[in-house]
Amino acid sequence: MVPAMRRPEQQWESERFIARRAENNAGGQDEAGSQRFVLEPRAGGEAATAWFSLEKQVVDAAALGADPGLIFAVKAWLAARGGRRINLYTGEGEAVSAADFEVADLGDPLRGGSTRLITLCPSNAEMVAGLGCFARVIACETSSDWPPEVAKLERLGPDLGPDLERVAALGPDLVVSSLSVPGMERVVTGLRVRGIPQVVLAPRSVDEVLGEIRALGAMLGVEARAMALCEEIEGERAALLAERPKVPARVYLEWWPRPMFSPAAQCYSNELIRLAGGVNVFGDRPGASVEVRPEELVAAAPDLCFVSWCGVALAKLDPENLIRRPGLEELEAARRGRVFALDERYSGRPGPRMLEAARIMAAAIRSLAGEA
Repeated sequence: MVPAMRRPEQQWESERFIARRAENNAGGQDEAGSQRFVLEPRAGGEAATAWFSLEKQVVDAAALGADPGLIFAVKAWLAARGGRRINLYTGEGEAVSAADFEVADLGDPLRGGSTRLITLCPSNAEMVAGLGCFARVIACETSSDWPPEVAKLERLGPDLGPDLERVAALGPDLVVSSLSVPGMERVVTGLRVRGIPQVVLAPRSVDEVLGEIRALGAMLGVEARAMALCEEIEGERAALLAERPKVPARVYLEWWPRPMFSPAAQCYSNELIRLAGGVNVFGDRPGASVEVRPEELVAAAPDLCFVSWCGVALAKLDPENLIRRPGLEELEAARRGRVFALDERYSGRPGPRMLEAARIMAAAIRSLAGEA
């Protein structure tokens, strides 16, 4: 049964503060990808402000002094956008922290045997299943649809806003959480505030997926199965590499149509496109994803395009939407009908089944050679 949920108002939280979008930044994000927040105290006291971008983060000094857990929140925000380096300053310009960090360090050490698991994103459920441990999962978020046994589980709400109070009430040994997309920092920080043990996954490449499979396999005591699963994926990757064309195709992959979003430099999708025989036309942009204007896509001149909208089933993807969209009348790939649907269950889930997205794209890229 899926509980009735409304999207949480807070953007993220810490022990002493709840972060909400600043009123003078109603959209929550400017053109440079930065976000401004009002930090509301949980139990009286003065509100504070914060401003985050991939390059620099600023938090009022008084808030940092009262709540060192804000540094965790900054790292979670960065990791959800592909960042792996914190550059934190006070509002007065004093440097607080400037260092690389590991996403794995945002999680908790394993507490005994993990026989009761909760997964909070579809790729994590698939990873646990690939390790042969899905029988240990007691609940998951709404979007998970594989393995088939997921249909029997309690659902906790959307992956960007699950019912964390219900998660706490279920008392899992371990939550497999994620920072693979912006907004998931709300979940990871919320689990930490509630003292719920978690392992945090946020891969940016196939190699990082393999590393997470090995690490999770060790946590769950199934190292041999993890090694075998990694060998399967590595074999699939080698086969794709061997079949790539000599000249890569220029590829536009669309995560969302309004506004238009595409993978950027710190996204695993770049490797999927490369394995398929292509190159991401926006792969040089910083971050995990980037908002794209129609004129920028026309100027990028992709050879072909894929629509793979987040959370949208394959049957409801509409390649014609890109062809008809205002501002893209001069997009040559669209005019020539080179727009393809790509199942988001593979392209949008960095886990054991992700290479199927590369195979689908590779078939479309090979079809271009047939047109020549």
